[in-house]
Amino acid sequence: NKRSVMVDHKKCMYCGACFGACPAIEINHPEHSKLGIWVGGKNSNARSKPSLGSLVAHNLPNNPPRWPEVNEVIRKILTAFKKEGRPWERLGEWIDRVGWKHFFEETDLIFEKDMIDSYRHARTTFNQSAHVRF
Repeated sequence: NKRSVMVDHKKCMYCGACFGACPAIEINHPEHSKLGIWVGGKNSNARSKPSLGSLVAHNLPNNPPRWPEVNEVIRKILTAFKKEGRPWERLGEWIDRVGWKHFFEETDLIFEKDMIDSYRHARTTFNQSAHVRF
């Protein structure tokens, strides 16, 4: 009588909470599980304030174990960054310097209007410190 986690697929939201109880459980749905790539975010206060990442690619297929579509997008981003980035510059700093339009042109990624958060007061209203406060 071994106990195991049983997933009710009608109620499953693919949150991953069951994975802690049973790491061998398959939690991705082959048809509905998609991946996204976010760039430019950072937590530390080093050199600049913390910032939120921005979505640059979404609805990528979840094809483990090698994720070829995800690797292709990351290769495009890193190739453009290696070509134009300055020594010790972070990816987000490079994007701030060259602009989002140039980023999408250099990486050959498709820009969609709902991908970039352009809320103009975001920098002044979000908590921009990595310090924990009680």
